[in-house]
Formats: sequence, C-alpha cells, structure tokens
Amino acid sequence: MKPKLFGLDIGTTSIKVASIKNVAGVLTLESIAVAPSSARGIVSESLIDLQTLADVIKQMLTSANIKTNRVALSIPESQVYTRVIEMPELSDQELTAALKFEMEQYIPLPLDKVKTDWQVLGRSDNEGQKTMDVMLVAAPLQTLQKYEKVMEMIGLTAEVIETEIISVHRSLFPLIDKVEPNILVHIGATTTGIAIVKSGTIKMVVSVAAGGLAISRAIAVDLGIDVAQADSYKKAYGLNKDAFEGKIGRALSPILESIIGDIRKATLLFKEKNNSESIKQIILSGGTALLPGIDAYFTNALGTQLVLGSAFSANNIGNVPNELQIEGPSYNVVVGLAVRNITS
Repeated sequence: MKPKLFGLDIGTTSIKVASIKNVAGVLTLESIAVAPSSARGIVSESLIDLQTLADVIKQMLTSANIKTNRVALSIPESQVYTRVIEMPELSDQELTAALKFEMEQYIPLPLDKVKTDWQVLGRSDNEGQKTMDVMLVAAPLQTLQKYEKVMEMIGLTAEVIETEIISVHRSLFPLIDKVEPNILVHIGATTTGIAIVKSGTIKMVVSVAAGGLAISRAIAVDLGIDVAQADSYKKAYGLNKDAFEGKIGRALSPILESIIGDIRKATLLFKEKNNSESIKQIILSGGTALLPGIDAYFTNALGTQLVLGSAFSANNIGNVPNELQIEGPSYNVVVGLAVRNITS
C-alpha cells in the first residue's frame, strides 16, 4: 500500500498545503492552508531565506493540523527540462540504456549537473509498429538541493517531486476527453505550463515565461500603482474594456497574446505529428484562469471550446468551504499532489 502524502505547492507568490482522504472512492478535504510566500523563497541562495521559508511552512502545517511528514512536492516547469519523446517498445532495461543517449540530445546541461527521471506515458500499436511515449524530466541538482534543504529544516520526507503540469493533469483528469486531444493550460505566477493530452495521456509539454505576476506588473506600470493594488484590480476587472478607460485590458493583452501564441505553436506541432487532429477543448487552470473575461478572450483567439478547470469540482471533493470552491483553479496543483497516492 502506498503511503499517505500531503501536497505542498511552493509558489512564487503563495504556498499551499493540502491533505485529502479517500474513503470508498469518495474524496474529502481533510485540511488545507495557504500563506504568502517569503520574500525570496525557494529561488534564494541564502540559508537564512530558506530557513524563513521553512518556518512559514512549519506554521502552515501546524495551523492545518497535518501530522504526517511524508510530502509530495511540485516544481515549476521553468525550473526543469521536460520532453515527451516517442520510442520503439523496449523493456525497462533497454529503455534505460537508450535514454542515456536521448537525454544528451534534449537536456541542455551536463548530465552530471542534473537529476533525471523518466516515465512511460502510454503505448501504441500502429499497423504492427509498437511504440511508447516516454516523458523525460531533468532537474538541476542545485535546484533540487534547495528543496531538499528546506524539507530537512522542517523534518519532512519528500516522497515525490514532480512538475506542476503533471499535478494539474492528475487533478483535472476527470475533465479531460479520453478520446480526442485536449490542451491543459496552467497559468502560474511566473510561468505558464501547456500540455497537449491525447487519449488521457500527456503528449507534449511547453513552458512559457509569462504568468499572473507579469500581468500584475504590467497593470502597475500602466496605472502608476503598486503591484499589490494592480493585482486586486486585475482580479476585479480582468478584461473589462470599460474599467479605467480600458487600460487594464490593454495591459493584460500582450501577455495573454504571448501565451496564446505558444498554444498555437504547440497545436501546430501536434497536428503535424498527428494527421492534423483537431483539439477538442482547452482546460484553463491557475489563479489567472479566474480573470473576468479571460474565457471569452481565449475562445475567440483560438476558436476552441474552453473549460475552466477546478480540481475540487472535477473530483467531487467534499468538505470544501465555499470561498475555496470559488478560487478552485488556484488549488489545482496542490490538490493534484495530495491525491497522488489515493486515486488510481
């Protein structure tokens, strides 16, 4: 039996912890907590900053009454190298040997400077030609050592460290069309993860260096206000063309267009490799997915049905306060981590 884990999402602007239980297939939220991230957080090289981050997480675990020391952690796409490749069907031993060569091609760092992992996502048989989709992930050792140091300071055991988009894929899996291709778009604070999913399996992952924080900063510059106030305006008015003479919408647009441009590129590349298959729907995730008007903006720009993804409602998770239900897309990563060992 797999050990029970709680989820820990260390974001740029916030930290979230969650514990979920599964009783006879019914998921219930046991505990959850959210707090602002410390000033420099996990990106800092300073032990003092890492200790400050550890202290914040300790306080959250106490307030959430989380007792287990086994944790599933997420790491942003921007901090790792992810690639999905197609390989001929091989045994695990053969695949391990073959991937050493593949990693040298796809990972832009010396292999002794990264920790690598791989996962078989799915297998296909096309007219007798058996292939397998394999996800390669490589994380710089320097980055992982920071996470490990913070866990050591708290007294936690990191059973799992996975990328945010994998957590989101798990948490929103009930919303994904299991036959036709879908696109998952998770807009985080500093990066946006894009995953194309076919037959329920991730086929392609792209990371965009733009997110909610860039939007808030753009609004702050345009309106001459601080970032915190800009963030409040962003959440309240979104793409409303009338608010502040349309300045907020105009500040949002270049960043959203950058994300949309990368979605288009990923879609074209997928179609080239998959006989021009059409995308069934786009599932939007992350706090920025809650911006007023963003659903219509994406739908008009991409001409594809858009679904707002909330892990709480997608998985029928019980005991979720109303205020959290409203903010559901913001919690997709931590929920995906928390259900890792309790759902099939």
